[in-house]
Amino acid sequence: MSFGADEEILQDFLVEAGEILEQLSEQLVELESRPDDADLLNAIFRGFHTVKGGAGFLQLNELVECCHIAENVFDILRKGERRVDAELMDVVLEALDTVNSMFGQVRERSDITPATPELLAALSRLAEPAGDEPVAAPEPVLEQAPEAPAEADITDTEFEQLLDSLNAVKAEAEVQAQVQVPAAASDEITDAEFESLLDQLHGKGQFAPDSVSAPAPVAQPAQSTSDEITDDEFEALLDQLHGKGSFAVDALPGAVAPAPEPAAAASGDHISEHEFETLLDELHGKGKFAPDSVATAAVPAAVIAAKPAAAPAPAVAKPAAAPAGAAPAKAAAPAPARQAALAGDKAASEAETTVRVDTARLDEIMNMVGELVLVRNRLVRLGLNSGDEAMSKAVSNLDVVTADLQTAVMKTRMQPIKKVFGRFPRLVRDLARQLKKEINLELVGEETDLDKNLVEALADPLVHLVRNAVDHGIETPEEREAAGKSRGGKVVLSAEQEGDHILLSISDDGKGMDANVLRAIAVKRGVMDKDAADRLSETECYNLIFAPGFSTKTEISDVSGRGVGMDVVKTKISQLNGSINIYSTKGLGSKIVIKVPLTLAIMPTLMVMLGNQAFAFPLVNVNEIFHLDLSRTNVVDGQEVVIVRDKALPLFYLKRWLVSSAAHEEQREGHVVILSVGTQRIGFVVDQLVGQEEVVIKPLGKMLQGTPGMSGATITGDGRIALILDVPSMLKRYAARRI
Repeated sequence: MSFGADEEILQDFLVEAGEILEQLSEQLVELESRPDDADLLNAIFRGFHTVKGGAGFLQLNELVECCHIAENVFDILRKGERRVDAELMDVVLEALDTVNSMFGQVRERSDITPATPELLAALSRLAEPAGDEPVAAPEPVLEQAPEAPAEADITDTEFEQLLDSLNAVKAEAEVQAQVQVPAAASDEITDAEFESLLDQLHGKGQFAPDSVSAPAPVAQPAQSTSDEITDDEFEALLDQLHGKGSFAVDALPGAVAPAPEPAAAASGDHISEHEFETLLDELHGKGKFAPDSVATAAVPAAVIAAKPAAAPAPAVAKPAAAPAGAAPAKAAAPAPARQAALAGDKAASEAETTVRVDTARLDEIMNMVGELVLVRNRLVRLGLNSGDEAMSKAVSNLDVVTADLQTAVMKTRMQPIKKVFGRFPRLVRDLARQLKKEINLELVGEETDLDKNLVEALADPLVHLVRNAVDHGIETPEEREAAGKSRGGKVVLSAEQEGDHILLSISDDGKGMDANVLRAIAVKRGVMDKDAADRLSETECYNLIFAPGFSTKTEISDVSGRGVGMDVVKTKISQLNGSINIYSTKGLGSKIVIKVPLTLAIMPTLMVMLGNQAFAFPLVNVNEIFHLDLSRTNVVDGQEVVIVRDKALPLFYLKRWLVSSAAHEEQREGHVVILSVGTQRIGFVVDQLVGQEEVVIKPLGKMLQGTPGMSGATITGDGRIALILDVPSMLKRYAARRI
């Protein structure tokens, strides 16, 4: 293990490997439903390989070992020598958990705990071909040989001509090697070509030493004394970069035959640029190294034109893996290699256009934009009062630019909610197996963007809700069949943007909730008496599940039953200035909808006045506003109410709570602001309505922190300090007074 490497390199590894491991978690769960998807198998193979390569460079040997064996497992799978089954998936997912654990330890700069011997042994066993399945062999190729077109065959005479040509090339290469320094000593390859070669040797294709060694007699030139690295040094470099590689370097010199030109004759352990391009063409063109095609590249044009295919003799036909006739075309035209190099250069130039910025710096920029918003609000108010047309136009332009800047800076902090959604396929898969249920998870709107802090804050609440849907909502296959449903249940997790808010929903097609059962549980657990429970509407009954200690489970398990999960969800969503609502139909399923703002830094509010003091309601909670003759109110159960569209809403005088001098002041009329708190609607009486205003939330000072009903403070457009109201906590603190 080495954390002494360049910090920038380590950070690059942490970022890249972190993204790959997130993708692997999704891909492995997806593999269970598509076990024969070759592209998916290759993607998973490449994922483990890339993590292994980065870990090997940093000498994180424990990580290299686990990734290497997992990589071998998927190499066997993509060769078709083993099938994906439940046992294999359990072991591979356990390996991914172990890799994630080691990755977390690397992130924390702590000692790495290696994988258990049992896990490594299980992976090693799965990395071997299955005993009841035939090992990949050339029989299928030989069986198809008689069916090939006549022009694909080669006669004995043509085969002898081919051998004579190869021997002539070999003799010419030996003569040239003795009389001149090889041109390959000065040939160089680009970084993109070198990276592509490494990817092919260790990634997409298997470098087959046996097949490469077949044309070894073609060229055995003298050893070089130039400054280039030898094969042994190159192999050591690969071991450093990729851990335990399987690249057979001793097979390389025979694999590449020199071109007829004397200047291209390679010396010793080195190959020329032309030969390297030919090799790249083969690797990029077919994904698998075909040695016979490289040898054919050196044969005179007359022989190639006559019969470009390999001979049917056993010694020659055995290593043939690519269609005959395609090889000469690839060898004769190195354009694909050039295109691949250009594509690599283009990708590199595109990658260089992004810059990694620390989140602390983004927070600082966001704070400065917040201050600019406050100054903008102040100038807008001054512009309106000045009566100067030029001043008003300038302020109007400033307003537009500030709004655009605010939006642009907010976007820099945005992340797709896929970073949260990505963990749920694995979660649902594991829970379904544990509970012996069949569940299909559907994700909608994964690309919806919202503030990075919100993405992180929503992770735990969504985990609770998805676990609840799987455990409480979806029935067992037998219960679903008895109810006339399909055996497999469905959970849908969706996200969409609605104005300056994000709507998240978790729905299932399970058994739904029974309002009467919830009422009975509430009475049994002492949450309320029977009369109060009977007066609850169905929607209010559903919201009982958010009460502390409330659970519909009769038995406590490691999945649920303690009655703490939903209470945590409700509290967390409230802290995010969001709302949560439940809709359910017995026998058909349930749906939970969460509404949260796009960002927590800047909040749209309704500014009101109580006497001479300004207060701000979060606009997300405001339903409607109207002027009311306060002499026309009613009293129900000792609580003053106002009738709005035939529904009695509790009415509270905010001034009596928050302004001590007005505790017993009588009001004849006032403005009523109707707010939504959960599923309830409540009216608050205020003196004046200032209007809607975007504010920057500032935390309260140490002396005021924890004040009931206050979530922060801000500066208004006219320079006043306004307190931002936290309606739920304010109700808990004051509503019992029945004022």
